Amino acid sequence: MKVAFCNRPNYDHPFGGDAVQMLKTKEYLEKKYSIKIDIITNPDNITNEYDIVHVFNFLTYKISKQFIIKAKELKIKVVSSPIFWDYSYAAAYHINSVIGYPDFISEKKIMRQQLLVKAIGSVLPKPTALSFLFRRSAQWMFDNSDIVLPNSYEESELLLKWVKREKEGDKIRIVVNATVIDSKSEKEQKYTGNSFHAKYAIPHNYILQVGRIEHCKNQLNLISALLDVPEIPIVFVGQINERKYYKKTQRLATTRGNVFFIEAVSHDEIKYFYRYANLHVLLSLRESPGLVNIEALANNCPIVISDSRFIPIKTYFPHQPYIVNPFDKQKIKETILLAYKERCVGLFEADKFTWEVVAKQTFDAYQLIEV
Repeated sequence: MKVAFCNRPNYDHPFGGDAVQMLKTKEYLEKKYSIKIDIITNPDNITNEYDIVHVFNFLTYKISKQFIIKAKELKIKVVSSPIFWDYSYAAAYHINSVIGYPDFISEKKIMRQQLLVKAIGSVLPKPTALSFLFRRSAQWMFDNSDIVLPNSYEESELLLKWVKREKEGDKIRIVVNATVIDSKSEKEQKYTGNSFHAKYAIPHNYILQVGRIEHCKNQLNLISALLDVPEIPIVFVGQINERKYYKKTQRLATTRGNVFFIEAVSHDEIKYFYRYANLHVLLSLRESPGLVNIEALANNCPIVISDSRFIPIKTYFPHQPYIVNPFDKQKIKETILLAYKERCVGLFEADKFTWEVVAKQTFDAYQLIEV
């Protein structure tokens, strides 16, 4: 079987969840099954040598539609991984990038912004994720896919509702997201605790957040909630994706103190940040499910995460004890301080979220449509 994996031309910049999902799925499908996969970023490179065209990410609909159109012209079966969620909270960054980012985004403020961006999206092509044009395109991509592979049951429900195809759930097959579980013993590890902290010049007992520096990841609310607890170090690891947001975050971090930004870290090094952290906090406004949350749990690092409006809790994190409204400053502070003290990791069935499982679920979906 020969498969074309199709994604945006700049899928590796910024390097996001869609790129990780695509590359790791490719690696494990080719390792386990008789499949040859090419990564395609230009629809013109799709030819009739492919048995399946697998498109990643509905949000990049302008290029994603072109991949599907070309596949249909050549009568090739289409598989889609939509990587979809409710973008209405995250899309408020369009407003804040113009009027300025507040130190803390409250529930009341985000609700007003959400209503505004939804109204704008109903008549204009921006914000992309909430526009009528995107909804119409998502409907078309759904209808013209032979099978659709959301990353969770919650994503499936949201997508079907968004494209108004609730009765067509038989086209859906769930393919989870995953991480690599490193089983090496401590004796085989690259660092001791002291040598790791010395290399990156960070203190012990820190709170960690791995992810791009951008409005959606909500770093400002984390810093603001812990503004009067500066004795606890906060370490951010990730690329700067929104420069204005980063500058605001950096100013607030300077006011608080004891906040560290580390931009360039190889993927092989990330696991050590989890292992030596007291806690991983991600108050994100949209994740499906947030690979960093899985990675943290796989490294036995407790997590504080946003509630089910923003993350597919039931599919991935039903037993995790620290779930919070990311717009409630007092609750964020209380939850983080409790988690920092208790360091409880709820039951996490890591064997359900491996790339071997992803490969099998994907291959099984291919088998359903292959002629």
